[in-house]
Amino acid sequence: MAESTFSKSATDSQFVRNEPVNYTAEIRQMMHGFGDSSEPLMESAKIVEEVVLQQMRTIVRKASEISERQENSKKATCISAEDLIFLLRKDKVKLQRLMKYLELKEYKSSIHKAIESDVPKDILNNENLEDSKHRGPFYSFLNQIDNTGELLEDASTVDEIKQHRCIRAEIMTRSMDEARYLKFSKARNASFANKNRHKFSDWLSSDNDITITKPGYTILGYLAYEMVAQIVDLAFLVRQDQNKIYGDAIDRLRLSYVNPHTYKPYYHGKVAVTKPITPAEIIEALRRYWSPQLDMTGPFNRCSMRKPHLKLLAC
Repeated sequence: MAESTFSKSATDSQFVRNEPVNYTAEIRQMMHGFGDSSEPLMESAKIVEEVVLQQMRTIVRKASEISERQENSKKATCISAEDLIFLLRKDKVKLQRLMKYLELKEYKSSIHKAIESDVPKDILNNENLEDSKHRGPFYSFLNQIDNTGELLEDASTVDEIKQHRCIRAEIMTRSMDEARYLKFSKARNASFANKNRHKFSDWLSSDNDITITKPGYTILGYLAYEMVAQIVDLAFLVRQDQNKIYGDAIDRLRLSYVNPHTYKPYYHGKVAVTKPITPAEIIEALRRYWSPQLDMTGPFNRCSMRKPHLKLLAC
């Protein structure tokens, strides 16, 4: 009797381990946090997860190639945070967005340490905060690869995409009650590697001979989170193109003014409700993003029609 019970429990545990790891629930929360409906479609979340997973595995492969060039050894490849930062060197805005995220994360951890040690004076020292940018290991690494000085110069850079996301979130929360706002706030806190790094590593399922450092996992979780945000941004652009009202310019601004020639009784006076992003909108958004005809050099590049991999969303 004991043997049968043991074999059953072992089978159950084996069944649990063999279940595929997925982030569908977390991605649905992220989509809502980035502006989608409060109940995103399950089909849309599955498409987003599939695309993000493929892109993340490509990033891990590219980072491992960079690590192998630096190590020049037959040991197991170890992906560090510097390898992932190096992949973002060509996109100044995305790189600085990542550096600000790492800076805030480090500042948050230092606050927790100060609270535990009851020494808050070190955290509130402005000189230490200003010098931390140049003393940090990641900023020293940027100094090594930054030949022109543009990567560390963030005064002239405006992150318009980040601003649009903040404006979208502000508009969404204007008409929310307390319950809806709490749900939205919880969705904004969803992430890939928050307190569950083992699930994230199992989800990536990288090769056994590739190891990733803890800061590397932090950056990978951030990049996956940014991919979900970018897919939602692109899907909203597709929806905006589909919902254009052709006619008077004032009518296109959707103000209270009603043009009798373009009047639509089903549209005017109706409360705006965010519809869930559909799989068709996501597929069309990705088609446009990866279309070589829409690329600046696509029609003139013979090799652009058949690339070894699709261009990355986060890099």
